[in-house]
Amino acid sequence: MKLTHNKILITGGASGIGFGLARQFMREGNTVIVCGRREEALQHAAAELPGLMTRRCDLAAAGEREALYAWVAAEHGDLNVLVNNAGMQNWMHPADKDFYARAQSEIAINIEAPIHLTSLFIGLPSLTTILNVTSGLSFVPLTKVPA
Repeated sequence: MKLTHNKILITGGASGIGFGLARQFMREGNTVIVCGRREEALQHAAAELPGLMTRRCDLAAAGEREALYAWVAAEHGDLNVLVNNAGMQNWMHPADKDFYARAQSEIAINIEAPIHLTSLFIGLPSLTTILNVTSGLSFVPLTKVPA
């Protein structure tokens, strides 16, 4: 992957690792779009990084992933890098009353979303690179994060 003059979409890019990636990619002369669930975090990210493009999107919902792809294809057809970075983690116990719903949410964002986005964006003619960011906990989970 060349490191400059790309157009990059970073999921979960308004905070944490995604925001750090956005900052560095922009320093290297790339155009960066970030998406995330929280509008206030997106606004803060855009204020911190002038020129950063943002899009609100809840990646837990397949329809919103499809709408994100449709928007990118229509408005940013020259996008050539997808960074699947969005993720979440709940500290919980299987006996918790809302365990199943919280586990479903984690699975949708951490597993389904990157697979679905990859299958969508692979059809974008300009796409040359897909990066997947994950956690070491996917290999060595803690008991407090069972999903």
